[in-house]
Amino acid sequence: MAIWEEITAAKGMAALHLSRKLNVQYKTAYVLLQKLREAVGLRRETVKLQGIVQIDGKYVGGVLRKANKKEERKDGRKKENQNGKRMCVLALREANRHAPNRTLTRVIMDENGKDAWAAVAKHVDPKALLIADEHKAYDDLIGLVQLTRVNHSLQYQEEDGTNSNVIESFFSRVEKAYKGINHRFSTKYLDWYMAMLSWKEDTRYMGLRWQFADLLRTITSRPTSRNLCGYWQCAAQNIVDQVWLQGEPPD
Repeated sequence: MAIWEEITAAKGMAALHLSRKLNVQYKTAYVLLQKLREAVGLRRETVKLQGIVQIDGKYVGGVLRKANKKEERKDGRKKENQNGKRMCVLALREANRHAPNRTLTRVIMDENGKDAWAAVAKHVDPKALLIADEHKAYDDLIGLVQLTRVNHSLQYQEEDGTNSNVIESFFSRVEKAYKGINHRFSTKYLDWYMAMLSWKEDTRYMGLRWQFADLLRTITSRPTSRNLCGYWQCAAQNIVDQVWLQGEPPD
């Protein structure tokens, strides 16, 4: 029932909502949903994107409470004024016509060239066509794959039709899940949340029967979670760091 509720929720399922639907404790629903997200996230290690691939980054979380007086308010966009909970989701998504497109996400500290290089080198076919915006983090990717840019400061798409609409569509789902369902993403588990939303984006045209079978097959093929087994009894090991640090993937 938990799997069914998760796949029928387009923007994800909140643990509190699931606990009420299944008539179980919040702790049970929370850990169960996290196990589903973890299993889906582990599938990304062998993903190799092909054809036309779009890349972009989106900052999530870390909203600062504004001061009462205008003169005391700080610019939250500056790094020195952030609280350390604002992370960047680096996303790569195929944009091929007449083919199921796959999405891959990685959580990084900020949008930078080293992490972008590491993600493209590991998960994008060298023969693929990569589309990125004008951000300087993607300047060095020219020597790695064929790269096309779209300057969003001037227009949404180039004269030849080059755009990043496919990746922006995924970020729209992330924004709706953040504001409408979860209201906040834990930095500790942000990578798992993004993995599940990526799976939902990739399988949105599939039937519910196919989605259910795919998710069930994914979780039953995984061993017992060493991150979440005995979570509330403090028996689990520390969660593996899900954040890439300057191009170095987590162990």
